[in-house]
Amino acid sequence: MTSKMIIREFPLTGNKRWIDIQSPSAAELDQFAESHKIHQKNLKDCLESDHLPKFEDTEPLQFLITRVIVGNTREDHTVQEISSKVAMFFDENTLITVHRLPHDFIEDMITRYIEPKKIHQPKDIAVKLIKGSLRSFERFTLTLNEQIDHIEDTIFIKTRKINTLQELYFLKRQSNIGRKLLLLTREVLTGLQGHHKAPADLQDAFDLHNKVELYFDQLTDDVNNLLTVYLSVSSQKTNEVMKVLTVFSAFFLPLTFLVGVYGMNFKYMPELEQRLGYPAVCAVMLGIVIFIYVWFRRKNWL
Repeated sequence: MTSKMIIREFPLTGNKRWIDIQSPSAAELDQFAESHKIHQKNLKDCLESDHLPKFEDTEPLQFLITRVIVGNTREDHTVQEISSKVAMFFDENTLITVHRLPHDFIEDMITRYIEPKKIHQPKDIAVKLIKGSLRSFERFTLTLNEQIDHIEDTIFIKTRKINTLQELYFLKRQSNIGRKLLLLTREVLTGLQGHHKAPADLQDAFDLHNKVELYFDQLTDDVNNLLTVYLSVSSQKTNEVMKVLTVFSAFFLPLTFLVGVYGMNFKYMPELEQRLGYPAVCAVMLGIVIFIYVWFRRKNWL
């Protein structure tokens, strides 16, 4: 089912305005772009659902793309599954935002700043929207940390599940994608820094970005360390199994040799004619087992 395009326009001071467009089709956005002098190249970038963050100083409208974390399942492992794009076109008088999904931070922006007339400049709105997108990364780090704690409990305390390695793969992918998106978002903030007259709020955005980037760096290190630990624990458990099998082999190998010798059924085997041959062989086998056991105990192999 195709979503219907929603256009909302919010007047600012003077003749300035913010136009918010949600779920536009390619044809609808193309028609809108023509009337608002949006470059076709930027329009093409705007329509790509998996486009990465960027900033372009174009005329007459500057253009940027930021991404918002929307991933809700542990199996999400692509840029498009984990995040959603928000494109912005702006100049001194106009801000145009284009996004496919509704976002809480946009509605919060309208309630807290636009309706009470607390923001008057389109660029200020753009900066606060980027801060809202960065906060989605901050919330995402909490989710990833919970997953890390869960996997740690699974590895060290609970019985290992078959899909633990798969969970680690998805976790690694999500943390790496988050780091990549944050790295590109820094370029967006740097681009805005050269075109913003009131840097206080923009500096807050830089500080938030640095904090979230630090979180993701730590997350990536934690995931890599957890993956190493998981492989080490798996290797240790495999070694323990092999140790048990080796011990059993050490006990039964000489016994199997004796059974093989006396199972050759040659006609002239003197032991076969002796009345105490069978008990003697059983005693020898028992002695071998006791000897191996005592030897292993002295070597601390058991």
